[in-house]
Amino acid sequence: MRMKAGKYSVLVVDDSRVSQTHLMQILQDEYVVYSANSGVEALQITKAENPDIILLDIVMPQMDGYETLAALKASAETKDIPVIFITSLDHDSNEEKGLRLGAADYISKPYNPIIVKLRISLQLQLLAQMRQISELSMMDAVSRLPNRRYFDSRLREEWQRAKNENHLLGVLLMDVDKLRSYNTIYGYTHGDAAILAISEIIAKTAVCCPGDLTARWAYGGFAVLLQNADRAVCNTVGENIRCAIESAEIPSPDGAPANLTMSIGANSVSPALGDVTLEQFISKADSSLFLAKELGRNRVVVHS
Repeated sequence: MRMKAGKYSVLVVDDSRVSQTHLMQILQDEYVVYSANSGVEALQITKAENPDIILLDIVMPQMDGYETLAALKASAETKDIPVIFITSLDHDSNEEKGLRLGAADYISKPYNPIIVKLRISLQLQLLAQMRQISELSMMDAVSRLPNRRYFDSRLREEWQRAKNENHLLGVLLMDVDKLRSYNTIYGYTHGDAAILAISEIIAKTAVCCPGDLTARWAYGGFAVLLQNADRAVCNTVGENIRCAIESAEIPSPDGAPANLTMSIGANSVSPALGDVTLEQFISKADSSLFLAKELGRNRVVVHS
């Protein structure tokens, strides 16, 4: 849940200054409150401040509440923000129309402060639960790192960002060498413990700058996404990870530390050049990983 100054944030949208002020007075002690006088201004503030919940008047000039809600739901960035309509309209058809467009609830004018707070609190509880479920679905239970689903989603975002901003994007794909043999010897429970230990080493070693991402990629595999990283940076980060894993003493059930190694394939491109697709970017890194294994494992191969 996004919180500002330790509080959730609410955007109040109403062209009536009296109504808007009344709501802000009700909410200001418990929430960070933003206000907008029109649908257009509401969309601008939502994009800038990303409020946790929106209270939206239906009857407004130029762009009414229904149109504003439709615009919010049409944007990937704002579609999940719960919107509660505030209205003096009491026809069932008005409520039905709003709910069909995606409104979370209705609050009728004149306002009952207790009802207003309870309805907002309920929506925030539901939102927190949904976000927690979403976060859990994006995490790998064994390594406690983001999973392949999350990595793929972020990869598409960062590819587009690198394309728009004309900067490099680097990726490392890596596999724990002979993990299946390790599991055969020690069992999958200890294999999972080894994966956790290795994931902690990678997470500490791999991140160079904000926006870098480490994730569980496959059975014994991990992936690292590096912002603005050329081939030399990819090679350096890969070697740092490889050396850290090679020198680590992974606990084993017989008391003797197990020494595991990592094979790593890397690639770096400038998406803005348009000569490589996202699929080719990953495929070349995967081919480099395969080559690292063919050359004897425990090494870094950067595509060139």
